[in-house]
Amino acid sequence: MPGSIGRQTVVLLDAPLVVGDYNSETRDWEHASRTPVSGCTVDYTGSREQKDARDQTITTAELCMPRIAPRVTEWQRVEWDGRVWQVDGVPDDTQAAGRLSGQVVRLLEVAG
Repeated sequence: MPGSIGRQTVVLLDAPLVVGDYNSETRDWEHASRTPVSGCTVDYTGSREQKDARDQTITTAELCMPRIAPRVTEWQRVEWDGRVWQVDGVPDDTQAAGRLSGQVVRLLEVAG
């Protein structure tokens, strides 16, 4: 995948909080705002299958964003490669590696 380093586009999905059942707050993914971000590098990092009570596939990827990209939080989702990914944990702090560093985000997809 060396040819696509820094040449991929992802879409950040940010859903508003709405009042759900029993007065709880939940995210409304049907009405999520979409922000395209170009200049990214995304690569699959692993996958595994579980066959306990049901078949389940868990796929992971890593998203490296340019320094000018919007900040991603653990409450967002990312659309890439025809899939919608959850943000896995709190994204790495961009300032930790220097002011020219972009954000690194771990992505997770659970199917089944």
